[in-house]
Amino acid sequence: MIDGNVHEFLDLLSRGFEVIFVYDNKKYCAQGWLEEGIYELNVAQWEPWVDHYIWIKRSAEGYDMNAFKNDKIFDGKSFWEIQEDIQWVDE
Repeated sequence: MIDGNVHEFLDLLSRGFEVIFVYDNKKYCAQGWLEEGIYELNVAQWEPWVDHYIWIKRSAEGYDMNAFKNDKIFDGKSFWEIQEDIQWVDE
């Protein structure tokens, strides 16, 4: 991960913080939150256009980050396959 630590990135995301990152000249926003016992995670491409990629809903007890880390949602690649090329940005 460029400009950040991949484990800190995933930890913040799993605790409900918004994380913004760039991959392959595309800006993404990911955010998770807990509401009424359900953890939801949304990943959207912001630039060059808005496009939602993944929406995960699970009970808080059964939630883990495996769907985000392993599903091939980034141009046919998983988060783990691209994490070295991701730039973590503030905005």
